[in-house]
Amino acid sequence: MQIELSCPQCACRFAAPPECDSNEIFERMFEDGPRYALGDGETFEDMIFTTLTDHGQISCPDCGEPVAVSEESLGQLAMEVLAQW
Repeated sequence: MQIELSCPQCACRFAAPPECDSNEIFERMFEDGPRYALGDGETFEDMIFTTLTDHGQISCPDCGEPVAVSEESLGQLAMEVLAQW
């Protein structure tokens, strides 16, 4: 399955497998766009988790609104983040 970052306000979206290496994520974002400001991590899932933990949201690079993070296995991730609030 893939994790997708998608903005409910505009058409901006980016998807990759959760285990995708951070170098590949940066390469794809810089080549194909959009360029999200994500936290440190070894995988895409780690980068998303770090950003949500540190900032509480991931902002759309086009309009600045919070993006939706979707994937079945992220239910666990969401519960961990919410538990820290």
